[in-house]
Amino acid sequence: MTGVSMARRASRAGVASWLPKLMLAAALAACSHNPPPAPQPGTPAANVVVSVQNQNLNDVDVFANINGVPQRLGTVTSQSTNSFEIKWDQIGPAGRLAIVVSPIGSPGAYRSGTLAIQAGAQVSVMVAPVLSNSTTQVS
Repeated sequence: MTGVSMARRASRAGVASWLPKLMLAAALAACSHNPPPAPQPGTPAANVVVSVQNQNLNDVDVFANINGVPQRLGTVTSQSTNSFEIKWDQIGPAGRLAIVVSPIGSPGAYRSGTLAIQAGAQVSVMVAPVLSNSTTQVS
């Protein structure tokens, strides 16, 4: 065997030993990622979207209670879904609001309680056939 052949064989053996480690490092780097930055206040991406799925037999009016002030978002008819957008500037840095759902022509209301939210949050409200079984989720 010549000296050149032995050098090539040694070079291939060296590559074979570090190549799997390099591939593993590249795969791990590709899997890890930083979370996206928070949306900037004042931009549409920072607005909060409230989606309401109404499974109740009554149409409902939806309100957002922001800093103690109720603001009507709109109406969701029976057995349908609607979404409403709240500008983050209305909510402010405290990032707290409550959702109130009031059936039209029926007594009572569903209140979510105070929700801690961030800019760009998605609030999902499911209005149940029995109003007290309604739920709210923030994502």
